[in-house]
Amino acid sequence: MTQDLGRRLRTNDEITQVLTLTVSYADGTQTTRSRNLLEPTAHTPAPAATARDLLTGLGLQRARVRTLTLRAERLRPAEDTVHQLTLDQRDDNLHCLGTALDEATSRYGPGITGAASTFPRAR
Repeated sequence: MTQDLGRRLRTNDEITQVLTLTVSYADGTQTTRSRNLLEPTAHTPAPAATARDLLTGLGLQRARVRTLTLRAERLRPAEDTVHQLTLDQRDDNLHCLGTALDEATSRYGPGITGAASTFPRAR
């Protein structure tokens, strides 16, 4: 979900400031949680970590979850973003990875590829 969300944001030249996770259960009830991002972004790793924290914070144990919905809110134009510079090459590599995944998705269709961390490790 977060890769698709990040791709949509980058395609529309937008950044998000808030993520909202909605969980719908089999009994028809819903739970919604929102969280501000540390900095507005369209870069996939930050929303992915935030979405993971939101889901973990719900403490779902044996719940009968029907749907998960992740929504980006408080959108702004990408030109308004500020990026903290670091001496670490990892962040730049992740930006390049996001661009490469976007290109592969636009060429071959959604779901064709993903970040290596989403695939199970070979044993």
